[in-house]
Amino acid sequence: MVGRRGRIETGLIAAVCFGAICFGATSASARFLDDPGEERRYAVFDALFLQRDNASSDRPILVESTAPAAAVLSTQNLQNSIGTGVRLLYGDYGPDGLGWEAGYMGVYGMFANATAASPAGLLQVAGDLGLVTSGLNDAATARATYASTLNAAEVNLVRHVYDGGFRRNSGRPWQRCEGYDGGHVDWLAGFRWAGLEDAAQLSLTPDGSPVANTYSVHASSNLFAPQVGVRARMAFQRWALEGSTKLGIAGTVTSQSQTMFDQLAPDDPYRGPRSAQRGGMGMIADMNLSAIYRFNETWGLRAGYNLFWLTGVALAPDQWDFSAGQSDADGSGLNHTGSLFLNGANLGLEARW
Repeated sequence: MVGRRGRIETGLIAAVCFGAICFGATSASARFLDDPGEERRYAVFDALFLQRDNASSDRPILVESTAPAAAVLSTQNLQNSIGTGVRLLYGDYGPDGLGWEAGYMGVYGMFANATAASPAGLLQVAGDLGLVTSGLNDAATARATYASTLNAAEVNLVRHVYDGGFRRNSGRPWQRCEGYDGGHVDWLAGFRWAGLEDAAQLSLTPDGSPVANTYSVHASSNLFAPQVGVRARMAFQRWALEGSTKLGIAGTVTSQSQTMFDQLAPDDPYRGPRSAQRGGMGMIADMNLSAIYRFNETWGLRAGYNLFWLTGVALAPDQWDFSAGQSDADGSGLNHTGSLFLNGANLGLEARW
């Protein structure tokens, strides 16, 4: 602490890393930013390359009329391609190690599709909906598509603790290394918003028809979470290692809307437009472990691995209603117990000054 003398008898040990979580420690005689060699401001730009795990309910979405119990396509066939995105972060530790930071994360281009064909025109949607004259049966070809976009923003208060850097007489071996530039722990507390937009469509094309009959769903989830977290870093002359984890318990607002289109009755579909909205609870969890190659005292190249998890969200494939009903209640349900799990690499730049 500033002005504190003597040894803190029960300091935390630095650099305990497990997966994407890296907990650091305050050292004996650790201090806040009163050292002219310690950076006060930081900015991060990361390009993200994340694989999505399809966590929607595993259920049939397409069958053949001769074998309606066997799935031709299921929701698990809709495995998303790698989504690309960005992470931006800017922070200021302040003169006494009590500062703030703001960040944005976006993942775009998460898309999946699956197709099927039946020359005899036997394809139909699953459930009782495929047994009635809904336009979603007697198809020669069919296609299911699924697209998602994620946006998230956060603002945190930051408590920054610096270990003092190189010390020849330190009791900690890493502080006696000639190239050691210092380590720190940032304790985080703040607020995070995450928004997930999901869209799915089933398209069934009768033999000889240029136009498909469709069943389309759009789902939206907004999560609002107070969050806490920790970020730790150890830096040497050319290399640094940084890990972080953040967790928030969120209130959610979810909604879905859906429409059917039948080329034979474009103005009178089997079921009219439906929509629903509901509140609930969810979670936002975020972890990162990155290695940094430092070009100079300010700039560095970052490369690492990420985990990101949302729960309590509405996923579009979970909203398809394959019952045969035509009442206002049919198609107006809302499943908001889905989850989104992303993992993959980041590559980018950082500046510290």
